[in-house]
Amino acid sequence: MQATATPRASVATRSWKRWVLLEDETPSLLESLIPGINVIGKIAVTVAFIAAVALLARGKFFLPDNPVPITFQTFGILMMGGVLGWRWGAVAGVGYYLVGMAGLPVFQSGNSGWTYVAEGVTGGYLIGFILATVLVGYLSQHGWNRSRSLWPMLLATLLLYAPALIWLSVFEFSWPAEGELFSAAMYPFLPGDLVKLMLASVVVGAAWRYIDHRSDAAGGQ
Repeated sequence: MQATATPRASVATRSWKRWVLLEDETPSLLESLIPGINVIGKIAVTVAFIAAVALLARGKFFLPDNPVPITFQTFGILMMGGVLGWRWGAVAGVGYYLVGMAGLPVFQSGNSGWTYVAEGVTGGYLIGFILATVLVGYLSQHGWNRSRSLWPMLLATLLLYAPALIWLSVFEFSWPAEGELFSAAMYPFLPGDLVKLMLASVVVGAAWRYIDHRSDAAGGQ
């Protein structure tokens, strides 16, 4: 009887561990894709991500009477965290913010500079990019990956709006009009953000499945 109970207990334990809220920290997707990657390699990938997000910021369109455009930046931001993990994702997110503040045209429409970051309506969204990157990376490295990769993307997207809405409510801008904070600064962007976060989840999830397949193939040799 003891011999039959042990496997069942083992299966139950594995099932429980699969659904714990946060597991022990694991290597990032980048570190799993390229085992042994050094600091120089991580810096190179981080710079590449910053450049990619800057390019994604060029693809945009505006909604009527809305000064904040819909861009593809969010997809790149979510991928930053999903691939780099929370530490290097934070480096990438802060780096993107700082190079734009320093004057490089990395924000939407090629905008940049201190005035745009500190005084523009998008200032809170830019801070939200950093928070979203860190959250995706942290959750991804603590068990929220593979089949659960959608949830870090969703939570990070919602977190992104927090500093944006606080920013718009604290500072005086001509937009949004009084009483239209959510209806103008959040709700119109949700459908597009849902598409982008699902796409990011599919890409990251596929990369993890490739890693698992590669590991299984190596173990079978």
